[in-house]
Amino acid sequence: MIELSKRLQTVADFVTKKTVADIGTDHGYVPIYLHKKGVIEKAIACDINAKPLEKANENIKKNCAENVIVTRLGNGLEVLKPYEVETIVIAGMGGMLMIELLKQSPQVVQTAEELVLCPHLDVPNVRRYVQKIGFYIQEEKMILEGGKFYTILHMLKGQQKYDKEIEYIFGKILLQKKDAVLKQYLKKEKIRLEKVEEVLKQKQTQQAKLRLEEIQKQKKYIKEAEICLYCAKR
Repeated sequence: MIELSKRLQTVADFVTKKTVADIGTDHGYVPIYLHKKGVIEKAIACDINAKPLEKANENIKKNCAENVIVTRLGNGLEVLKPYEVETIVIAGMGGMLMIELLKQSPQVVQTAEELVLCPHLDVPNVRRYVQKIGFYIQEEKMILEGGKFYTILHMLKGQQKYDKEIEYIFGKILLQKKDAVLKQYLKKEKIRLEKVEEVLKQKQTQQAKLRLEEIQKQKKYIKEAEICLYCAKR
């Protein structure tokens, strides 16, 4: 059985549909795992690079999954057709690149029913964008792996709009759940911002002043989030 990292395990656990495209599949671990668990009936493992896809093909054959998983070489979702898959999985890249890939293939995205995304950066922008294109965040999870924090988002078709900025920055669901990993992240981020703040206070440039204002705004959002996380439920 394929053993996944904590991050990829969370990604795989969010997949609920029978047909899936794994964008940036690397060695094909997620679709192979989903096949072995009996979750999917068909998968398209996509990657922009030929070498990882060769390895994915080897792993697919090794796990006798050729009848279920096919590989495609190409950029993002451009290798897919509308209605070809119900679920689109994208992990292992920055959030702005992820948004760009979704923008490039609107018909493919709009005919999907489920998105599972794990952006390494710019998570708030991803939350905003998926709502803009008609998906709602049904669940999300934050994990700590190898000293890094990752947020995995599970989205389904539907309308949604958050009321507060901190819900986009830190995740409404994580705040509501009073998520323990989010608490860890906020604590670490606050320490990081305070160190940067101390350095900036020693500088007299306009750029330093603007950056200092941004840091203080970020600290304000953290304080607001901490109130949500630590206040007792009535």
